[in-house]
Amino acid sequence: MNNEPFQQPGDEDPLRAEARSLAASIEAIRRACGKRNPRDFAVGTPQWEATCIEFARDLRWALGMGDDDSTDVPAIERQVRRLPR
Repeated sequence: MNNEPFQQPGDEDPLRAEARSLAASIEAIRRACGKRNPRDFAVGTPQWEATCIEFARDLRWALGMGDDDSTDVPAIERQVRRLPR
């Protein structure tokens, strides 16, 4: 067992920089395709939630992961579809 206290990655952490670059790339690709990004909507709105799901799906695609049953994205998506648009 690791007894070292958990440390938040700092701004200089290479993994954090890579994650931010990936997110920025996905945002740029979505914008070029005419899609909106989560930051375009107020947090907690139905549009924000639906866009977050789409963004997560695009993130999984960028990481080479497919949509499979190991995540609850389909369940969340079903809930979002019920929300008024």
